[in-house]
Amino acid sequence: MTASYTRTKISDSIGYTSILDSKFKTNTIKVRFLQSLCPDKASAYALAGSLLATSNKNLPTLAVMSKKMSMLYGANISLSVSKQGDLQVITMTISAIDDKYALNGEPVLNEILQVLLDCIFNPNAENNAFDRTMFNVKQKDLLDTIDAEINNKRGYVIQQASKTIFKDEPASYSCYGTKEQVLNLTPENVYSAYKEMLNKSMIEIYFVGASPKPFVEEAFKKAFSSYEREAVPVSFRTESKVKETPVTVTEKLPVNQCKMVLGFKVSDKNLYAVKMMNLIYGQTPFSKLFANVREKLSLCYYCASNYIESKYTMMVDSGVEKENIEKAKTEILHQLDEVKAGNFTDEEIENARMSALNSVKGIGDTPSSYVSWHFTGISRGKFNTIEEEAEAYKNVTREEIIKAANSVKLDTIYIMEQEDSENE
Repeated sequence: MTASYTRTKISDSIGYTSILDSKFKTNTIKVRFLQSLCPDKASAYALAGSLLATSNKNLPTLAVMSKKMSMLYGANISLSVSKQGDLQVITMTISAIDDKYALNGEPVLNEILQVLLDCIFNPNAENNAFDRTMFNVKQKDLLDTIDAEINNKRGYVIQQASKTIFKDEPASYSCYGTKEQVLNLTPENVYSAYKEMLNKSMIEIYFVGASPKPFVEEAFKKAFSSYEREAVPVSFRTESKVKETPVTVTEKLPVNQCKMVLGFKVSDKNLYAVKMMNLIYGQTPFSKLFANVREKLSLCYYCASNYIESKYTMMVDSGVEKENIEKAKTEILHQLDEVKAGNFTDEEIENARMSALNSVKGIGDTPSSYVSWHFTGISRGKFNTIEEEAEAYKNVTREEIIKAANSVKLDTIYIMEQEDSENE
């Protein structure tokens, strides 16, 4: 591979990573604000981030911002809000073509860098309050995002199950907050949240391009030098303890298809063995859950497992008819017992290994995949090269997979049931 990377510290709470790969024809800058997911502040932080990525003092409207991006050869600025374990992660991204592809040699990177710095440090605000017009637009967008999350029942049921699986932990909350919280926000308290985010968040900055651009790091150093930050450290990994007795929660909603989530806590810390176990059990089209629960027995419309590395938790989510809920639950647990007993073939092991290796090979296909990979290294506290990551999967043994499976304990059963017809 032609890629290289360097990570330096702008301060104790701000990291800067430069990722270089000669195949890229664009430059991408990402700024990630990391804070513990607080239910009382999540919506304010999410809305503040959205406002930052929409306008600034020099580009005060969507129309002016869009025109500026168009003039920079279709540059793009965006924001994402996500949850990683107990953390709320707010990521601002700006990207554009490399300067050497500009028709007249314009300094495109300088221009997009300045736009990003203005968005972060010179927002569209007056008198400690965001611009009211832009606030109203982005508040409605956030409400629409929450509605969309509710309407996506597969995602919604996982979020609902998380409330019980991670009870009394930050991971139990939505990274967007609730509609009620969003409706109670004002331009003033969202601006206050922005200042708090700027001064107290842990920050990771990424530059991805084809060649070194040291002035990008220097620009961020200069911008942050005037701030007396008091960042609050975050924990990327927090183990969620298994309940003494599994809890069952049933919620009735007007849905066409019942859904069920089984939450498991995993005590084995051999990451690669756990991931291989999860691939064999339920994450792939050749897994136990897909082949048996879905295909052979036709108990579910879908049935898949996912391992949440940051919480040492595995979830199985499924879409199922009401009359098949108990049968599906029994079979999902039976297939886990099969893996625990070592009842899987060498071919299944190799299929899982190839799936893992294919995922590793995909790292670097896009700037975002590089950033995600390096961010994973930071969150693990240990950075592997892509070759080392592949080797780790190659070295996982059958015995390690069985051991990982036997560390899996059922914690929560969440069922979203159809309402009775008389209630509908």
